[in-house]
Amino acid sequence: MKTRKSKDNVFSLVLMALLLPLIFTSIAFLISCGGGGGGGTSTSNVTTGTVTTYITDPPVCKVPNGTLQNVWVTITRVRAHISGDAGPDDRGWVDLVDLRDDPTQIDLLNLDDTQGLLAQLGSTSGLTAGKYQQIRLYLLSNTPSATEEVPKPNECEGFGYNCVVEEDRPHTLILSSQAHTGIKIPPGQIAGGGLTVTAGRLVDLVIDFDACSSIVRQGNGQYRLKPTLRAGAVSLTDSSLIRGRVVDGATMDPISNAIVLLEVRDVDNSTIDRVYAQKFTDLDGRFAFGPLPAGTYDVVAAARTASHTYNATVTLEVPLGRDMGDIPLVSEAGGPATIEGTVTTQIQTGTPPTISLTGMEAIVELVALQAVSGDVFTGLKVTVPLFAGSSPRVVTADSACPDDTFCGGYSLVVPASNPQVGTFSSPPTSYEQYMPESGGVEYYVNARAYLPGDTEPFGSQTTEPYTVTADGITIVSTIGFIFVP
Repeated sequence: MKTRKSKDNVFSLVLMALLLPLIFTSIAFLISCGGGGGGGTSTSNVTTGTVTTYITDPPVCKVPNGTLQNVWVTITRVRAHISGDAGPDDRGWVDLVDLRDDPTQIDLLNLDDTQGLLAQLGSTSGLTAGKYQQIRLYLLSNTPSATEEVPKPNECEGFGYNCVVEEDRPHTLILSSQAHTGIKIPPGQIAGGGLTVTAGRLVDLVIDFDACSSIVRQGNGQYRLKPTLRAGAVSLTDSSLIRGRVVDGATMDPISNAIVLLEVRDVDNSTIDRVYAQKFTDLDGRFAFGPLPAGTYDVVAAARTASHTYNATVTLEVPLGRDMGDIPLVSEAGGPATIEGTVTTQIQTGTPPTISLTGMEAIVELVALQAVSGDVFTGLKVTVPLFAGSSPRVVTADSACPDDTFCGGYSLVVPASNPQVGTFSSPPTSYEQYMPESGGVEYYVNARAYLPGDTEPFGSQTTEPYTVTADGITIVSTIGFIFVP
């Protein structure tokens, strides 16, 4: 009897081990189907979310403020990856938008007029929940293969599928690797360091394609794409906007066509504010940025009219969902100042002790910086708006350059006084002029060098402060970059 009972116990345990997985699976199935009399559907087992992707652009270089009428790009795909370091051919990429069967051609300078503030590219469900730290946007090649679909009609007819229109004349927009590897939006250019997809939720992703900063006119008159893109999950409501009005500080009259920059800290250098978005004010001096990712922003405004040059007014730490009220600009006694200089680029070859340097083509982007006051922000430098006549993007070339370098010249036309600075408070914000220890009007020049087609610079340099004067020209020492493969 004792032996038989032991065998029965062993058999029962084995049978239970075999049946338990089936029992638990059945219970889970009943729960997911609303079993147990609960009615409704449980989302406890949902592990995927939905992303709707939009694209926008601030058209500050559009005529009459700039020289461009249209910037047409043909988008074929938007992809995301959990890893910020994943290569374009690595596994693990997911499609946020797949337009390869029907490529979408968009005029980046006319989204406001033809497609609203945001153009929706598409919506995708079933995305695994998690934080996607890299996004890539793909453009159709200007010379696609016979098997690739193309937009119909093609607004760039005869000039590829990506083009710039200036004075009613189209020009092919030269791509580097954007058709094959996509335009990389790394974690540093995605608000919050990545796109967070939550199980069972919808997230709206806005890609800001800054066409005006992405178009570089080369010395031969051709146009090349140096892509500047940012992205972030947003709330499509007024709570994600920043509004305001730019006025003359003496008369309180509105200033139209004032330049307004929305800025955030450089992720690699917290002492520098980089431009996140830019706008011109309307006829009533008003502007609005949004929708924007969560956070606070710095706003820098300046203007130049037919009769006045106004210095920069800086408002720090502006929260979302707020109307800034009137932002006063101070009229200067003279005209703007001009900063000029040269950049050189080289590539290093060989290994020690046989290293050699030769000239190399690169795209260099230059900005004018001014320091601002305040104990919390000691050392912070903001990007100051540039006036007409500036040439802040350079494609270096082998033309009358120092030995073994490629080079190019730049010019930055800026206000000729130090900025008015204030930290945001319920309107009106109070402003005071920042004065450096030297007592002069000081600017720093920051330069970032890119390989053609790259969105991340291979080098960044900031000069020492230079003193400028109204209607004068200040020459800055040569800025040199060396690319080490």
